[in-house]
Amino acid sequence: MLDETRRYLIESIPLRHSVRTFLPEALPEALPEQVVRFFAELSVPFDHTTRMEYFKAEPSRKLYNNGINPVDNLGFLAQTDLVSISKAGFVGELVMLYAVSLGISVCWFGHYKLAEVGRYIAGIATPDRIKQSNLGYGYGKHIDVGERVICCMPMGRKNEQKTRLVDYVAGRNGAGRKPLEELLEDPTSLEGIPADIREVLELAKLAPSAANSQMWRFGFGDDYRTITVAKPVGYKHFKWEHPDVDVGMCASHIWLGLLDKGYNPTVSVRQDEDRAFWSFAL
Repeated sequence: MLDETRRYLIESIPLRHSVRTFLPEALPEALPEQVVRFFAELSVPFDHTTRMEYFKAEPSRKLYNNGINPVDNLGFLAQTDLVSISKAGFVGELVMLYAVSLGISVCWFGHYKLAEVGRYIAGIATPDRIKQSNLGYGYGKHIDVGERVICCMPMGRKNEQKTRLVDYVAGRNGAGRKPLEELLEDPTSLEGIPADIREVLELAKLAPSAANSQMWRFGFGDDYRTITVAKPVGYKHFKWEHPDVDVGMCASHIWLGLLDKGYNPTVSVRQDEDRAFWSFAL
């Protein structure tokens, strides 16, 4: 990744806000074209099979569970094992940050109307899949085989006239962020964290998560030469079925922060019990 591009992404982290009400107007064509090109040229430090589909939706039809949707949207597709969906979160978050750097309003939606997305992305909304979905939204509560749309990302301009209180609270990036010690697997490790690694973790804390749950936990090994991030074993969110996606988003912030500090980490992710487990070896 070019240094200039990495800097744009990092500068977008504190600027990102979750926007849930959009103007029903298409973006200038050049903007989604730039986002699509960014994904096509994106290189990350691991193999993955995440696909991205750009589609234009009819703004008068209900696509997400908040009502009016924008014209321009992205769908991120992957297999539904824990590692693949977490990788989709990592890759998708980089795309989101790039869109923010272009001045585009964005949000993550795991709960999309499956039948409606199926009008634009072929083969994902069979009758059986719709039956498996959560009241018609998303791809299903259980881990299922086959490629699915893991999350969608609407892109547009924020509708300032329709901001709901819940959107205002959820959209304040950094609001209600837990202190770092609450996000450590071992709170006693706080004092030993090197200053540059602490700054990286502060960036990681700003990753989006369902209902701002911040379920990720940071761990260390090899005298702080290895950083890990995962959700706690057994963690379940009250409404979002796949928090390992959110952990992947957090992992992408760690990667960007480490690169910015001059590290070239070896990045790996594996399934550990019921979670995706990310590791960054410095």
